[in-house]
Amino acid sequence: MNNDTSHADDSHLLSRRNFLTAAAAASGAAVLGACGGGTGTASGGGSSHTGGGKTGKKATLEVWSWYTEDAPVWHYITSEFHDAYHNITVKPRTFGSLADYSPALESAVSGGSTPDIFAPATLALSYGESGIALDLKDAMGAHFLDGFFPSINKEYSANGKQYAIGWEAQMFGIFYNPDIMRQAGVDVPETWDDLISAAKTIKSKTGKVPVALNGNPSNNAADFFLPLITQASDDPNLVYQLDQQVGGKKWTDNYVVQAFEMLQRLQANHVFETGADAVTYDEALALFYTQKSAMLFFGSFIVPGLLTSAPKAFNKLYRVAPTPAWRPGGRHWGGNQAGAGWSVSAKSPNADAAVEFLKFIYEPARYALIMEKSSAMAATIAAAAKGKNPIVREMASWIKDNGCNHILFGVGSETAAGNAAAAVIGGKLTPQKAAAQIQTQVDQARHA
Repeated sequence: MNNDTSHADDSHLLSRRNFLTAAAAASGAAVLGACGGGTGTASGGGSSHTGGGKTGKKATLEVWSWYTEDAPVWHYITSEFHDAYHNITVKPRTFGSLADYSPALESAVSGGSTPDIFAPATLALSYGESGIALDLKDAMGAHFLDGFFPSINKEYSANGKQYAIGWEAQMFGIFYNPDIMRQAGVDVPETWDDLISAAKTIKSKTGKVPVALNGNPSNNAADFFLPLITQASDDPNLVYQLDQQVGGKKWTDNYVVQAFEMLQRLQANHVFETGADAVTYDEALALFYTQKSAMLFFGSFIVPGLLTSAPKAFNKLYRVAPTPAWRPGGRHWGGNQAGAGWSVSAKSPNADAAVEFLKFIYEPARYALIMEKSSAMAATIAAAAKGKNPIVREMASWIKDNGCNHILFGVGSETAAGNAAAAVIGGKLTPQKAAAQIQTQVDQARHA
């Protein structure tokens, strides 16, 4: 396995903080203008439109998300679009966090004022099946969707329809500080047993936290736990079956218990920081970039956060490795799919214009550049392979062989799984009780 994803070539990359300054110095030229004005598909091709959409009528599109890493490029995206589609106005609204965004979206939906384009979070299937989100397979065409990672299309699909498209893909792994690893005299762990052994050495020789883990909110604990089910079973479909409660699969399955047992074992061997179940995103990130932890478990979406929060020298120092395997020679299953996506309101009078806008921003060259500027992992296979950030590009290369489900859409699943995982990390539930608690809560939610 090649873990040397050197940062020597990423001095040209722009963080969220300095993107606006650099863009303003671009002599007034449109930053994304080199992409052209085509409205091609995510997999390439397409023709140029300059009249303002299929209908020719005036439209204003409300676009809601919590994708703060994209906020600096929205002005340039919308400016280009407005130049090409004179009668469609795009009004993006970026909330500060998912915690701020979710109640606002749910309130808008319940009040009958769903944004024209919105980030569905974990509710894409629910919104689709209740007639709130448009079937994008029908609206955009299957060919358009062919360019996306199949796992991303699958997470947003049900009964032959697709209710969202991926915006940013993600892949999880172990970010590590090579200086601390050398100081401790340990290698990057190949398996969880290796990690447990390395953790003891790291603590005894350096006094550092072996692995920083973010367990608050609890869905982040689920991000760590759910791939363990795939690792224990070597079945990449099992988490999906558990989530949807199909094929006779229940959360009390033995592989779920085994995954909890591994989580308990890691916690008991002090692999994580004390109180990891209550540690927030920012706290875990800070443990890593202040060099108080040797490693950090997180998804590729942490890269923009490190670019804006960590010293420049640290961004050139850290490396990334695949999630440890269950056994020697085993696959390094890690969570992928898209934590960020877009849905179109099925109730919107401007649905055609919304589809036009999505096709515009997914034009291959334009989309690749947007992802580059935000240092995010693209959701299309072609754009992900062209990513300029070496860490993000390295992690994208793992998706084909090691990517597995970790985003839950089933009724009650995400909250139940995350809470149970956090409770095991906190030493409050046994593996058997944690598995039983998920199934009980899912049953209650499904029959409410």
